[in-house]
Amino acid sequence: MMTLNPHFEQYDAIFGDDPAAYLEFLDALESSMEKARHNLSAAAETEDWNVISATRHSLKPTMTLLGAAPINALLDDWRPTMSALDPVPLQQALDIVLSAIAQKKKALS
Repeated sequence: MMTLNPHFEQYDAIFGDDPAAYLEFLDALESSMEKARHNLSAAAETEDWNVISATRHSLKPTMTLLGAAPINALLDDWRPTMSALDPVPLQQALDIVLSAIAQKKKALS
């Protein structure tokens, strides 16, 4: 499994003086990540490259800001030429990000 250590410095700088807005943002981020995780898993099963491509494109900036670029690399490795897509490593990586978001939310509460 890949090593991920998501960090929130970029978001701390934006929301640091407004915990309520930060929590609202983290709720939206968490929801978005859960949706992306679900959509990518389903798309991997059916090899739906439109969903994979769109989700990969939407995740890239957030994963970069969170210091979770290995997720981008993992998604970049998914190509239509692959005989089968294994969503498990991606699910595990996104679970780490989701856990970090939950911990950040708890710290702000």
